[in-house]
Amino acid sequence: MRQEWFEMTQLFSWNSPMALALASAAVGSIITLAWISAKDARERKRQRRDTALEVALSLESYARTCRTMMHKAAWAAAEPPRAVNHDATNNVSVPAFVYPELVRWNVFSRKVISELREYPATVYAAREYVEAFRQFGEPIDLCRQVEYECAKTAKAALALARATRRRHGAAIWKPGVRDSAMDRELSDFIACAEEKRKVSLDRRKESTVDRRADTRPFENPLGA
Repeated sequence: MRQEWFEMTQLFSWNSPMALALASAAVGSIITLAWISAKDARERKRQRRDTALEVALSLESYARTCRTMMHKAAWAAAEPPRAVNHDATNNVSVPAFVYPELVRWNVFSRKVISELREYPATVYAAREYVEAFRQFGEPIDLCRQVEYECAKTAKAALALARATRRRHGAAIWKPGVRDSAMDRELSDFIACAEEKRKVSLDRRKESTVDRRADTRPFENPLGA
């Protein structure tokens, strides 16, 4: 028994051809697996970068579409009062947004997917609000509301596109001359619109208080 064990030990010693062959095969397998893993990681990173670029381009294109709609709404509101009617504002609304159909969502993490897919829902909510406003508001007020909602959705689209590019190493957006100041212009418009809305709300509150004050003398019985 001892003799057989000794022969087996000699057979599998590190200096034996069989042991060297097994060790060489194991090292080769490890190197091959490591190379395949590194290649897959590089491929996944490239896919994420390309997909992030595709998503960012669609968001930036949508921001430009919203800016165009803002101009349409402003032109409609600038028409003579008689010309600004419900028919004239039929084509004035917050544009719809969908991502490209071939976006490979599986290359992103769940957190990124959640953030990206939340944006179309935000746009849908803005569109629903505008459509409700269309039913009960005046046409000129509708045009102003469309301008405001388009500015907000465009601003959010640019911010999300910028974050998506930065997070996944995609190329930085280099807008042309026409779009170079779009982000700043949107911010200025939103700030100005919100200030006007605040002033209008304050005036309405003051008007309501004045009307209530005017009706108070009649609340007391005559001859009291």
